Amino acid sequence: MTHEEKATQSGLSRRDFLTGSALAAASAAAVSFLGATPAFGAEGERIGSWAADGSQEIGVPESNQTNASASDGTYRDHNGAAFPANDASPIPPRAVPAQWDYECDICVVGAGGGGLNAAARAAELGAQTICVEALGLHGGNAQEAGMCGILGGMSMQESKKFAFPSYPFDAQALTDWAMDEYHYAADPKLIYKIASEGGKSLDWMADCGVQWRLGEVPVYVAPKNSTLDHHVLKMKDATDAMFAYGQRQGVDYKFQSPAEALVQDDSGRIVGVVINEGFSDEKYIHARQAVILTAGGFCNNKALLDKYIPTAAMGCASSYLTAGETGECFRMGLGVGADVSGFNSSASFDGGVDWQAEGGTWARFLYDGMTQLSRQPWFTIDRCGNRLRYMDSRVGEDGANAIYALGDLATIQMTPPGHRSYIIFDSHYEDYLAGFAQEHCRKLLTPDLEQVEKIPEHYRDWHHGVQDAIDADVLKQRNSLEELEADLGFAPGVMTEAVAAWNETCAKGEDDFMYPLPAEWLHPIVDPPFYGCRIGGNLYGTKAGLLINDQMQVMGTNGLPIPGLYAGWHTAGGACGENSYIGDPILGSLMGDVGLAFCGGYLCGTSAVENEGGR
Repeated sequence: MTHEEKATQSGLSRRDFLTGSALAAASAAAVSFLGATPAFGAEGERIGSWAADGSQEIGVPESNQTNASASDGTYRDHNGAAFPANDASPIPPRAVPAQWDYECDICVVGAGGGGLNAAARAAELGAQTICVEALGLHGGNAQEAGMCGILGGMSMQESKKFAFPSYPFDAQALTDWAMDEYHYAADPKLIYKIASEGGKSLDWMADCGVQWRLGEVPVYVAPKNSTLDHHVLKMKDATDAMFAYGQRQGVDYKFQSPAEALVQDDSGRIVGVVINEGFSDEKYIHARQAVILTAGGFCNNKALLDKYIPTAAMGCASSYLTAGETGECFRMGLGVGADVSGFNSSASFDGGVDWQAEGGTWARFLYDGMTQLSRQPWFTIDRCGNRLRYMDSRVGEDGANAIYALGDLATIQMTPPGHRSYIIFDSHYEDYLAGFAQEHCRKLLTPDLEQVEKIPEHYRDWHHGVQDAIDADVLKQRNSLEELEADLGFAPGVMTEAVAAWNETCAKGEDDFMYPLPAEWLHPIVDPPFYGCRIGGNLYGTKAGLLINDQMQVMGTNGLPIPGLYAGWHTAGGACGENSYIGDPILGSLMGDVGLAFCGGYLCGTSAVENEGGR
């Protein structure tokens, strides 16, 4: 029986099963991440196709047959039809029109965390501001995660006498530490800018109405036995507050109006943006002072990933950014001669589940049951049967930086032969979950999870996400280890012999691996049904982007700023060096990528008005 036939027998239609057209339009993405009505199968069973509308069928071979660039069932070439975007070509600028449709001083592209801050800050400083957004609402991907600010320099952190790497806060000391972490490959001026302005940007947001709560984000103090409470969707409150503040400052928001191209005059200056207003009418916006690009990176553009971040294209099994990230801003920058920085640099969490291998969608929401399940300390091997290290996210007695484990483990999972790792467990898996006690984004979805009400109802119970994966044969459920071994693509004996060695270790009660697991995590794999899943990184941020200077101005390939053009993260690169795919210490863990977007928007709005306000 084929996987498709199994899925149909379980209540999934072929259309539900082949869900590769996820995010065909940004509006569809907005609906899906806000909780569209789930699909129902036989007897009202909830299927819950998270990020797809099922409107287009695509053919993807079964993973145990032709799921790879070779026949070993590991890394497979990305199928462009399963991505919402598949174009790496530059978008050329338009000429100045005979007549403009709208006038402003500054036009901000994107109304996510960065765009909301850029627009609000520019308007606060006196600029007439228009902010355009492809989705039907504000917030973008900033609503899909938590954030942290662990660098120092914010008033709440000062009140606790906390700063990193030591108190009192010293931006130069933080820059020195970060540059050492980057092996001196990053841009020190940008690092210093973030270090010196990051805390100020968070204080500014508090003045605008964002309610930072002590013990949550962005304050992190690390005494013994402490933890960083890092949950999903906390940033919705912050984006709501910044949107409201922007409205009070007079920002003109234009939703469901994606940017199509920049407008460049004969002198080479960027003077406007072309939008598709309401997805139906092309309009020209005149930006007398500057255009700020903040609509994100290209996590969901197959062609751009292949070209600029090949490690992520191969090693990441999924992306959790369902609200866009298709790379139009990056391509518009390329079209006006922008340079690129941070080649092959990205950031990933652990536990990316290879849904696409079974005809599913590349973009999956971070907190679904299968993702959380895949992040636990199961028996994990590469395709040769070698065990892989697990990075514990529990907080040690010294208040260790457990959040690093998410990015470090992603690298471990991405880089074995074939760029995939394999988790294997037996029918007792649910009995072990509480004992794993993982922190941060590895927490299971449970009714007591903070802000669980912001997760669509059909995914609040983690069992639904896991059952979806079983139905789609993403999580393979088999009655024998030999059958599981074959269907995961292992050569005969590789997985079964590895499991036998693991069971011997469990029987001894003490791990003999070079990175030993604690005794309480040694669970034998003996009772059917047996489960296995192919995993890799879970891409959450592209660090390759348009080259900018410390004024957030986009730099041309001639080494000069492109007049009138600014970019915030994650459209911009530069604060992360080449070939960094582990996740990044200052931008990932010390500020959080959502915090980085907020900070970058604040810096863009400030610099654009200060540099261009005289025009």
